[in-house]
Amino acid sequence: MAGQLFATSTQGQLLYSPLLSKEVLEAAQPDLKIRQFVSAREAWGKNAGETFLIDKYGNIDTAGGQLMETSTIPAHSFRLYQATCTLHEYGNSIPFTRKYEDLSQVSVREGIVLTLKNDLAKVIDTQVEAALDDAKIRYVGTATDGGVVTTDGTATATATSSLNKFHVKEIIDYMYQTMKAEPWAGGDYMAICSSDAKRGIYDDVEAILQYTKYPASGEFGRYYDCRFVKTNHALDNAIGAGSAYGEAYFLGGPDVVFEANAVSPIVIPKEVTDYQRSRGLAWYAIMGWVIAHNADPDNNVVKYDSA
Repeated sequence: MAGQLFATSTQGQLLYSPLLSKEVLEAAQPDLKIRQFVSAREAWGKNAGETFLIDKYGNIDTAGGQLMETSTIPAHSFRLYQATCTLHEYGNSIPFTRKYEDLSQVSVREGIVLTLKNDLAKVIDTQVEAALDDAKIRYVGTATDGGVVTTDGTATATATSSLNKFHVKEIIDYMYQTMKAEPWAGGDYMAICSSDAKRGIYDDVEAILQYTKYPASGEFGRYYDCRFVKTNHALDNAIGAGSAYGEAYFLGGPDVVFEANAVSPIVIPKEVTDYQRSRGLAWYAIMGWVIAHNADPDNNVVKYDSA
C-alpha cells in the first residue's frame, strides 16, 4: 500500500504521542499552583477563530423578601457581562540527536519529559497570573497594623509590611462585607502567595497553620476563613519598600479566571529528519485566559500589592 503509514515510524507514528502527552500533563498538574483556580466553561475547539467571548452572570439587582398572601412574587433581573479573550500559541522544545540517545546509559527522554513538564507548568501559571493581574481591587500593607485599598487597578501606596494576620483579616472582611464576594469553596476564600508573602503569614500564625489539611496543590494552611497556596514563580517576590515583601492574590468564587483552548497542552515528538539522526520533543498548546470579573459589581479578586 502506497502513502503514509502510521505503522511506519518515519512516516507518521512519531508525529504525535498521546501517551507521552498524558505522562507530561499528569506530571505537571502538581506544579500548576495558579491554573488550578481557572474555570473552563466550554470546550473551545479548533476552527473557531482566535477570539472568544464568555458570558458572565451578575447577581440579581434586587433581593427577594417576604410575601403577603395576596401579593404576586416580584420580578427582577440580573446583569449579563461578556469577557473577551484571544487565543495564542504556547510551547517549547528540546532537540537531541540519535547518537545522544543511543549511547546514553540512562533514558534521555525521561529527563527531557521532566524538563518540559516544569517549563509547561511555569509558562501556563504565568499566563493565568497575568489574567489575575487585571484585578481592580488592590490592598497595600502600609504598616503591620494598617493598609489601604484602591479600586482602579493601581496600588498608589508603598508596602512597608509583610502579609500578616492583620492584613488577611482586613482583606477577607473587605471581600465579604464590601465586595460581597462569594467564598471559593466550603465557606473559605483562597490566597495564592509568593514565598515572601507565605513567610509573612506563616510566621505570624504558624501554630494554627500546622494543624490543617491541605487539599489544594501547594496549600500550606488555613486562617480566618482563608486557605493559602504557595508558588515560586509568576508572582513578584520583591515589592514595596526595599523590595522586601511579596505579592499575593485573594480569590472568591465561583469563577476568577476563564480558560479556553483550541489545543490543550500536548507533547509532540519532532518529525524525524536526517535519516533519523535529528530528534526532539516539544510541548505545544493554543490557549487563552481572561479574568472573570473586572471593574464590574461582582469583582472577587484582591491583590496584595505595592506601588
